[in-house]
Amino acid sequence: MTALIVRSEPGASTFVRRLAGEGIPAIACPVTAIHPLDTAFAVPETAQGVVFTSVNAVRFYARRGARTDLPAYAVGAATAEVARAAGFAVVHSADADVRGLAALIAERCRPAAGELVYPAARDVAGDLGKTLETLGYTVVQSALYEARGATALPEPAANALHTRTATSAALFSVRNAVEFVRLVVADGHEAAVRGLVVCCLGEAVAEAYGKAGGLPPARRVAVVPSPDADAMAAALGALLRE
Repeated sequence: MTALIVRSEPGASTFVRRLAGEGIPAIACPVTAIHPLDTAFAVPETAQGVVFTSVNAVRFYARRGARTDLPAYAVGAATAEVARAAGFAVVHSADADVRGLAALIAERCRPAAGELVYPAARDVAGDLGKTLETLGYTVVQSALYEARGATALPEPAANALHTRTATSAALFSVRNAVEFVRLVVADGHEAAVRGLVVCCLGEAVAEAYGKAGGLPPARRVAVVPSPDADAMAAALGALLRE
């Protein structure tokens, strides 16, 4: 069994090293590259918190030297950990998806208490900003980075599909799911998908994979029990023991 880790760098290689330590063979398969955007960005003095839906959002926020004296609201444990490392003293983690994050914010924040700052990618999955606005919050959403699709699958990943040594694919985001399907089709590896168990980090990722089209049915499409790296590692470990 070899797992394809479909996420951007440096996360893909970091996760591959973690899996190696757990005895799980894996190959980094980044299908997007993350690039900063030179957009105007400022945190209002009256803001009540900062909302993060990814590790990359925290990193690009920190690069701007923006305020860390506000509470941070993170989608999951990995994002929360990076937020703490960036200097946030108060970090609340939803340990869920964006719907769970919206519920956490609704529980802890009052709409009248100030703006919610939402640094994000140019193209975001889900409608967190709109969801919060419908709940009465003022959301200051800014695109600080973008994910650009690769032109081809990384050679090690393409070889693993060609030789059928790849037996699973771990999809970490909606964008990664869509780009993975696009590149598999473009590279002519559709038939290899029949032997894959596709592990998705959330229902939205599984839905995006299914809707992308162009591929035959995978051996199985599974959604990990919770949308975090620990759950994904556990799922891949369970596959190895099957």
